[in-house]
Amino acid sequence: MPKTRNFECNICYNDVPVVDFMRTSTKCNHRICRECLNKNINTQLNSKGNTEIKCLKSNCEVLMDYEDMKRVASEDLFERYEYLCLRQAIRKMPDFRWCSNPECGSGQEHFERDKAPIMVCIECEKMTCYKHEVPWHEGRTCAEYDIEKGTPEGATSYAIERDTKPCPKCKVRIYKTGGCTHMKCTNPGCYYEFCWL
Repeated sequence: MPKTRNFECNICYNDVPVVDFMRTSTKCNHRICRECLNKNINTQLNSKGNTEIKCLKSNCEVLMDYEDMKRVASEDLFERYEYLCLRQAIRKMPDFRWCSNPECGSGQEHFERDKAPIMVCIECEKMTCYKHEVPWHEGRTCAEYDIEKGTPEGATSYAIERDTKPCPKCKVRIYKTGGCTHMKCTNPGCYYEFCWL
């Protein structure tokens, strides 16, 4: 029986069977072990929400494309990559808005824009303000909401609605300052973990 040849990975410095080395991209010839590639992809996708993943070889600026990701990434990572690519593409659509219901996760295009700013979610039927991207400000027009937003109380309320999400378990509002989309509730006794997206 032929002996499997091993090579040292330039990233983790482990001896790895040659069959576990992958070419990072079709645009460069750098070969890195599958484990290091998947760790890098996981870090980029989960901590930064980044879908532009560079070759791990130092000074190589080549980005992995869709086919590279499909070939190299584990099934779970590739699904996450596709999901983030879809969300990034949707964000570029000028008429698209996400539902303001944190338990929904749906969104839709709203072609009426500011002419008819009440957007009713096709999934959960919650009303969202198209202009402000917050739950519909019942009893106030967008102009009245803008005036209220200009007051200290209104600005605080607007910032809370726009920049925080309730914990899916205990409903305490959580503020995300950056970094990973993996969240952990800070409410003592809860500490529920969830994805910000």
